[in-house]
Amino acid sequence: MSKRKPETKIKGTDISVELATVLDTFPFYVMLIDEDHRIIFANKSVSNDLGVEPQSVIGGYCPRVVHGLDEPFPGCPLEEAVGRGHAAVTRQLYDARFGRWVESEVYPLGRRTAEGCEIYLHMTRDITIEKKAEEEARRGYDVQEVLNSILRLSLEDTSIDELLRRVLDLLLSIPWLSVESRGAIFLAEDDSGVLLMKAQRGLSKSLQESCARLPFGKCLCGRAALTQETQFADCLDDRHEVTYAGIAEHGHYCVPVLFAGKTLGVINLYIRQAHERDCREEDFLTAVANTLAGIVKRRHAEEATERSYEKLRLALDETVGALASTAEARDPYTAGHQQRVAQLSCAIARELGLSDEQVEGIRVAGILHDIGKMYVPAEFLSKPGRLTAVEFSVVKEHSKAGYDILKTIEFKWPVGDFVLQHHERLDGSGYPSGLRGDDILLEARILAVADVVEAMAHHRPYRPAVGLGHALEEISQKSGLLYDSNVAQACLSLFYEKGFKFE
Repeated sequence: MSKRKPETKIKGTDISVELATVLDTFPFYVMLIDEDHRIIFANKSVSNDLGVEPQSVIGGYCPRVVHGLDEPFPGCPLEEAVGRGHAAVTRQLYDARFGRWVESEVYPLGRRTAEGCEIYLHMTRDITIEKKAEEEARRGYDVQEVLNSILRLSLEDTSIDELLRRVLDLLLSIPWLSVESRGAIFLAEDDSGVLLMKAQRGLSKSLQESCARLPFGKCLCGRAALTQETQFADCLDDRHEVTYAGIAEHGHYCVPVLFAGKTLGVINLYIRQAHERDCREEDFLTAVANTLAGIVKRRHAEEATERSYEKLRLALDETVGALASTAEARDPYTAGHQQRVAQLSCAIARELGLSDEQVEGIRVAGILHDIGKMYVPAEFLSKPGRLTAVEFSVVKEHSKAGYDILKTIEFKWPVGDFVLQHHERLDGSGYPSGLRGDDILLEARILAVADVVEAMAHHRPYRPAVGLGHALEEISQKSGLLYDSNVAQACLSLFYEKGFKFE
């Protein structure tokens, strides 16, 4: 018979060698502590996580060792466990001392110290990466809601000046955007090279007069218009050409509103002095400017043509193009993907004998089918290797995100539904809803085939192109299983019999 290993005495409490050995294998720090916050045991990982040797903290006061405090912090999971009658407690907490998020778990062991104090197993795991992914996803949806609000405003029967005032108010009210309650939106005056102030909030009377007409190249807003690049300043530097006596220290984001290489205007927002440039804020403001560009362009077209049907259609196309460009700007590796999917989808629709009206709806949906990717973190889209499960779950949300954007726009067709369903598959293995068979709209089934063929035929960050031949073989082999058989046959006929080629 094998002999039982001896017990190890630590501060008046017997902790088995087996238990200590097991706890030392954990990749995050684990402690045994009593209900008075005294540390009985600490595993080896405290060296990496807290920068202390395990033996040096035994007998120490846990709040002081871990948090540098002389008493338990508000929300301490051990205090809650003791208060709830020695119950297990799990909490996610921000550790300001080390600048990280942790998941802290406390479990009563049913054992007591020699002094009669209940002993708890205390495990703390760093979850900073997971929290950042959650925060990015949540922020993406917050951005989506702002852009949805702007698109909804654009559909109301208001003047362009009133629309810009309401957009500015919306931007100045966003709590996570580090701007002061001051700013302006300018529009370019025809081809004169002059910006006209169309909306402002919080600007002095003298500044409103000085900046009412601002030439391209003058001051930060004029420089943004001329260079077509965002101008950032964290203080009153020498680029601030428009000043006045008693002007308060401040900085700016000046974001150009661009369409087809032309400056349509500038968004000007004030920030506190010494505010650090934030690429996430700048990306968001660029997305707003791109959305606003499509709206402004559409309004110009409406005013110039008295809302005629053809000009309204042109304005819609321009808005669609601006939205598509916004998505593709976030994911340069798929630049042109949406247009090629639209091209093939329309060809398949015509091969199936659909009406011109249906083909047009499919064209619009094809151009916008990946619009939801603007809310996926850019590093996920351009990652050269395989995505993690968490990252892929965020990417899969792009269909729903695209639907949420497009459902608010009054298209002649249910474009949002086409986009929502373009990753569904006949056998129910697709996403986001696992639809089957005829529950998937025909237009979405067409987009699905075109999307797969185009994606496999072109390069992606995580793999080289597998080739058109392999793409068509995929469609052929899984026709009727994943893909609509009629749609698959029409696609194959286009390439093998009609000589179809991507432009």
